[in-house]
Amino acid sequence: MCCHGEFKQDAGCSYIINDNFANCDSMFRNKWPKRSIWVIGVLSVFGAGFVLFWRAFHKEKNVAQSIMLIHIAVADGLMGVYLIAIGAMDLAWTGVYYLHDFQWRTGLSCQIIGGISVFSSEVSIMVLSLLSVDRFKHIVFPKRFRVLNRKRAHGFCFLIWVFSFVVAFLPTFGIRYFHDPDKGVLYYGKSVVCLPLQLSPKFIAGWEYSVAIFVGLNLVFVLTIIAAYVMILFKTWLSKWRLSHQGTRREIQARARTADNRRETSLAKRIVFILLTDVACWSPIMVIGMRSIVDPFFDVPGDIAVWIAVFVLPINSAINPVLYTFSTPQV
Repeated sequence: MCCHGEFKQDAGCSYIINDNFANCDSMFRNKWPKRSIWVIGVLSVFGAGFVLFWRAFHKEKNVAQSIMLIHIAVADGLMGVYLIAIGAMDLAWTGVYYLHDFQWRTGLSCQIIGGISVFSSEVSIMVLSLLSVDRFKHIVFPKRFRVLNRKRAHGFCFLIWVFSFVVAFLPTFGIRYFHDPDKGVLYYGKSVVCLPLQLSPKFIAGWEYSVAIFVGLNLVFVLTIIAAYVMILFKTWLSKWRLSHQGTRREIQARARTADNRRETSLAKRIVFILLTDVACWSPIMVIGMRSIVDPFFDVPGDIAVWIAVFVLPINSAINPVLYTFSTPQV
């Protein structure tokens, strides 16, 4: 009831002020996450829509790659929907958020929106891993494995969607493990943005599941992406080095100016950006998650948890279309 007071900003509201995000008036105490959530959400939806439009009218030789990029675009679009939904709720409750906080965190809407966020991020990173492995197979072992055709690509992506759906929405099926009746906290109600990230030493119901997904499972996928692209870079560099030492000096100089060489250089730059963005987006979540487990006195300082939830994690969804479609020579 302290939020009804005249000086509610200075009151010690136990339920709301303990949250890293909200205060009595708004879902976001800091105005910059409030604005960023709209920018990233709109960029994610716009980028995903452009990718789908572009892929529909521009056919590529690598059909499997194009199919996987379409699935990534749909997943990234879902992250944009999540961000816009959170922003809309904040806009609707500005000034009186404290009246809606408990109902929001314990309601079905928060559970569904939070599930959509995890669903989107898991599909995106899994399909990115599949895309990385496919590229690794084509470039490093071009003749050793069967080509991934349209049917197999759709099949693998379908399995990823099903698995990610189960991972994301399993906590909403009413399982006792994900609900803490003493604290009245649901799995997706840990924060006002409905994300179950383990970013503090407070072990709320279902924290082991969060660590297993966001730290354990996603670490495997990030390492897979890194390993695949490092091997691709090494293979590309090795082939280029061998060619540079074959033929006459004039032939070597002419070869360096060929379209294939320019494409290889462009590919190497894109791979570096892919690695940097994936590592930059997932490393903070994994490092802080592991630190919160091993150090009972560790707590995320300031608004870092806010930025990780509304900026670091979703920004990959806004960047993916730039890396995989906007940066292509055709676009």
